[in-house]
Amino acid sequence: MNSFLDPRAPYIPLFGADHLLALGMVLAALALLLAFRRQVRDFAPVLRWGFLVLALVQQVALYSYQTFVAGWDWGDSLPLHISRVTTLILMAYLITGRRTVLEVGFYFGLYAYATFIYPQRIQPMDHLMGWSFLVSHAVTILVPVLAGIVDGWRPTVRGLWRSYAWFLAYFGVVLGVNALTDGNYFYLKFRPFLQTLPDPLYWLAACAATLALMWIGYAVARSIPVQRGVQGAEVIARSGLSARP
Repeated sequence: MNSFLDPRAPYIPLFGADHLLALGMVLAALALLLAFRRQVRDFAPVLRWGFLVLALVQQVALYSYQTFVAGWDWGDSLPLHISRVTTLILMAYLITGRRTVLEVGFYFGLYAYATFIYPQRIQPMDHLMGWSFLVSHAVTILVPVLAGIVDGWRPTVRGLWRSYAWFLAYFGVVLGVNALTDGNYFYLKFRPFLQTLPDPLYWLAACAATLALMWIGYAVARSIPVQRGVQGAEVIARSGLSARP
């Protein structure tokens, strides 16, 4: 079978060539957004639709692969991994333009930074699942940046607590589904850290760490100056993807 679709493809090593390639591509895209803010505002509708189409293609490819090639696994194939949930949330934002949706996507998406630094069970970048990992994480990281450049968006404390409430609901669902399917959602079965810690303590630690991560993300995002371009805002308003409360 072609290596691009090989379900037995090995996982990439930490800071190996594939890991560095993924990091480099997302950092390069981020640098381009920040370096060409004026052009980003001018072409905001194109970029938003581009991100939406890219995310949609990634979702179709991901679930087609898991259904027809790798074989469906109830403990791994549902859209319950935090990165998959975040991609769906940000797709909803790109369609609706609602800031409340964007904030949840931003706070959930902070895990994308963590998994980029410390990837777990990820195939090479020339494999469909590796490509899917790259695209979904790029969308997760870049869409909030795009919103900040174009629409002056910033995360809020109110949005943080709303997002954390949604996270706790998500975490409860994950615990139930993992118990029913012997699943690995939120990496609770194959843990990246603290493998010997009893489950209840690990669950509490995961929830506490998530809240801390959200506060760190909020503080860092609020410390970065954002200038909203009038022209970009007018373009967004005409695009039908304007930001809404």
